[in-house]
Amino acid sequence: MKLIINADDFGLSNAVTYGIYDCIKQGVVTSTTQMMNTKATELASELIIKNPDLKVGLHTNISYGKPLTNCPSLIKDGYFIKPKDLLNDDNYDEKEIYLELKAQYNKFLKLNNKKPTHLDSHLYAHQKFEKVRKQLIKLSEEESIPIREYENIFYESVCFERGFRVLPGETLKEAKEKFIRLIEMNKDKKTVEIMVHPGYVDIDMLQFSSYNHQRIMEAAVLLDKEIKKYMSDNNIELVSYLNVEKKYGNY
Repeated sequence: MKLIINADDFGLSNAVTYGIYDCIKQGVVTSTTQMMNTKATELASELIIKNPDLKVGLHTNISYGKPLTNCPSLIKDGYFIKPKDLLNDDNYDEKEIYLELKAQYNKFLKLNNKKPTHLDSHLYAHQKFEKVRKQLIKLSEEESIPIREYENIFYESVCFERGFRVLPGETLKEAKEKFIRLIEMNKDKKTVEIMVHPGYVDIDMLQFSSYNHQRIMEAAVLLDKEIKKYMSDNNIELVSYLNVEKKYGNY
């Protein structure tokens, strides 16, 4: 079994960024996806430049913060609208979606001097909304890179597992058991991505996120020696999207 363990939200805040970095360098996280319009975007890029071996994708974001482009259909009072506050994507302008996604992609290239390993989206935007999905697939095909959960003309879809989320009051033991249970459930699949949200907590996270102390627990699981031993004992091959083969060979 090949397993991608991807940490979303690289660049969200300083504490989240350092937490993800530690889980990559010392734990079992194999890749991360970076946000382009958040407080620690530049800090994340500093770490990427200093550590060229980091496997980093683009965490496209039309769900939090301010946009990089003029996109009135995507915002309210100057800020992106959270998916949970939308019934559907009827009011989204697809051209505005594409231009914002492309601007975030170009910023990633400028900051990091390399292409992202893959594309995904903050708060499941491309998984919830057809217009966003269509435009993100378009971008992924233009740049010949994989996209989370969906196939494009170059890459098959990778099985996506979103079930690792720490519940209030959950112990470390319970969280570790849940993580291992998710892997066991997917062992018959060729390649699986487990989405995780590790991090540390700072004042920014306490002010704007309801999922903050749980990030510390996720980090504890992903740094745990028993989890590392489980991977080794069960022949789990830890990979990134760079290891996903193209459908028709190299282009």
